[in-house]
Amino acid sequence: MKQRLLLAVSLLTALTMLNCSGEQNDQSAPLTDDCTFTYSQEATSVHWTAYKFTEKAAVEGGFNTFQVNGTQAASSQLDVFKNATFTIDANSVDSGNDGRDAKIKEHFFGKMSSQTIEGSVKSIEGNSGTMVLKMNGQSQEVPVELSVDGRKVVLTGALDVANWEGNEALKALNEVCKALHTGPDKVSKLWPDVNIKLETSLKADCK
Repeated sequence: MKQRLLLAVSLLTALTMLNCSGEQNDQSAPLTDDCTFTYSQEATSVHWTAYKFTEKAAVEGGFNTFQVNGTQAASSQLDVFKNATFTIDANSVDSGNDGRDAKIKEHFFGKMSSQTIEGSVKSIEGNSGTMVLKMNGQSQEVPVELSVDGRKVVLTGALDVANWEGNEALKALNEVCKALHTGPDKVSKLWPDVNIKLETSLKADCK
């Protein structure tokens, strides 16, 4: 009986030590002044906001398939992305409406030279930066803003699809969605302005 009790105590102690050692990698634990940050693909999402109607009513969505490469371990959250590149599968567009998504794929991205969107980070200075975005065979620089809140990093930017020769694709999409893009003023309007946002939660190894 005594031996069983000793064995139970030993097992409980071992489990407690394992749990305590695991807390060092707890991604909900407070950050310290000595942390190394790394990128986490599974904790990342890509969003977009487009606009319809004369009064610019927002239509929101995202992309389900994308890849971020070239990140690096760093003591600063933003330094993780200084050499980052990304690719997005435009056919993974997701606005929460299957019918709308099918039209966007066929009549917008389907009119472009490629269904892959590519990009890279050109520079980061403070909480601002510049990325190069390649779409429809065209590469253009896009100013971006970055915010950091602990492990969370958010990148936002605004673009005009006309700068990527996307007017014909925009026109085609608006034509097939003409009734749905007609507002109270009886005008059918799909704006070329698109806001983009990348959100991620970094992994942190803190001493």
